Amino acid sequence: METVSYSISMVLFAVILAETALTGRVRRTVKGSRERYVALTQRRILSWAVVVGFAAQGVVGLLDGQQLSVLSLAMSVYLAYQEIKNHKDDDDWFKGRRKKIWAGVKKRLAARPPVRIPAPSPVFG
Repeated sequence: METVSYSISMVLFAVILAETALTGRVRRTVKGSRERYVALTQRRILSWAVVVGFAAQGVVGLLDGQQLSVLSLAMSVYLAYQEIKNHKDDDDWFKGRRKKIWAGVKKRLAARPPVRIPAPSPVFG
């Protein structure tokens, strides 16, 4: 279990470095440009990967019996909260997706007309 925890930590460190680099790139871009759109989309994906990485590290730590793994779980909750709170008005691919996905789900769950079963033929009846 210790090697799994170590591997998660190394991948998490690399993803945090990549997210930091993308955040710097986002700050240099012009609002409304394609470069900003792509960079913000990539940053959002990497930031959620960091949240999932911290949660995975906390779960593996709890299974291994490490006491401080609760801090990793708390960090994942805090980062998820900050991601939801601070990035509502970003111009990335995810903007407005919640409404579109919810509309698609409602459309799929809408009442469908009942399937007609043909009456048996009087000849073969």
